[in-house]
Amino acid sequence: MSELPLLLICDDDPEILKSLNLSLRSRFEVHAASTIVQAKALAARFQYDIAIIDLHFEGQEHDGVHLIDHMSQKSPGTYLIVLSGDDSVKRIVEAMRRKLFEFVHKEKDGDYFDSLLPALNRAAQLTRARKEKAVFRYLSESPKVRELLEKVERIVRVQSDASILILGETGSGKEFLAQHIALGLKKKLVAANMGSIPRETAESVLFGHERGAFTGAVANKIGLIESADGGIFFLDEIAECSPSVQAKLLRVLQEREVQPLGSNKTRKVNVRFIAATHQDLNQMVEERLFRLDLLQRLNTFVLRLPPLRERLEDILLYANLFLEQAAEKERPYSITADGEAAFLAYTWPGNIRELRNVIERIVVLSNKHVIDAQMVAKAIAMGQRHESATASRVETAETNVRRDEVLKALQETNGNKRQAAL
Repeated sequence: MSELPLLLICDDDPEILKSLNLSLRSRFEVHAASTIVQAKALAARFQYDIAIIDLHFEGQEHDGVHLIDHMSQKSPGTYLIVLSGDDSVKRIVEAMRRKLFEFVHKEKDGDYFDSLLPALNRAAQLTRARKEKAVFRYLSESPKVRELLEKVERIVRVQSDASILILGETGSGKEFLAQHIALGLKKKLVAANMGSIPRETAESVLFGHERGAFTGAVANKIGLIESADGGIFFLDEIAECSPSVQAKLLRVLQEREVQPLGSNKTRKVNVRFIAATHQDLNQMVEERLFRLDLLQRLNTFVLRLPPLRERLEDILLYANLFLEQAAEKERPYSITADGEAAFLAYTWPGNIRELRNVIERIVVLSNKHVIDAQMVAKAIAMGQRHESATASRVETAETNVRRDEVLKALQETNGNKRQAAL
């Protein structure tokens, strides 16, 4: 079975079907339909992740709005994208009243692919996240993290829509914890990282916009918060929000409604918020960089995720997990004793993300399947090129001392990593 997202394209123009199939088949498993009847028959057989739907079907009993309504009812998990150059204002208005993932205008010169592809990529990312979440569970051998997960279980058992604030350093696994919570609540999760969203487009991305709200807003578009309706919206790096975004978020949390850009109307949403940051929000409030009333709305439940250097039990757990994911079935990786000591001795300022990167460097750049301290040190050093030579030598010296201490602890505990970590 293909691991690519399953995409349905419904359009009565054979050239468009052929062109999109050729352009997208490397990224999606594509099914094509030239009639509404054919599309409905395919939708009855397959659970599509994404559907691209035209509006006007010449000479057919039903139009694209009918198919949108049909799939919204029969396949509510499908991301619906309209691709249309329809001249019927009435049909366009009817389509825009539906809950679409995106509306892309089919330009007369046929240049629509650059507008369509970003929407498809976003839908594909959400599809992958949803599928990964279905088999996701948070792994940890750290007593600190296990205590945190017990707190999460208590929060999940309470029938509440109260917001959750996750605090932790960059790369420490805040989004994974949010996925764990969503899985426990049996709700979909839509995520946004404010650190990667340009400030000038943040309001449109989060809250949506109406057609004509700004230059380039050629169609109505729902925001990520509204797309999370009925589930969980995870806002990572919330400290990066501008004052105007903070004010709008406060309204969503207080009134449970969103107001798209360019609209004087609000729309109700049923969303539970999980926010995360590596910054000190209390200090930001004192410096008037973050709203106190917003913080008070967000911190009903606060979860502090410890950095990797405070959960040594997890370093080798994750290292071996990442190696297992990268390994060929007939040639598994193994880590020597001094290799394990090197992993445990390093402070991992980039946390789990840095550890994964180091493992990827080892796998890609070495043809050996036995990992020793030298390989670990080399892979770590490759990520520190921006540091000064002096700083690197100091870090190397300190790491060597810690590695010797770890090796000694492992020897004294007969190789018991949990006791050695203590």
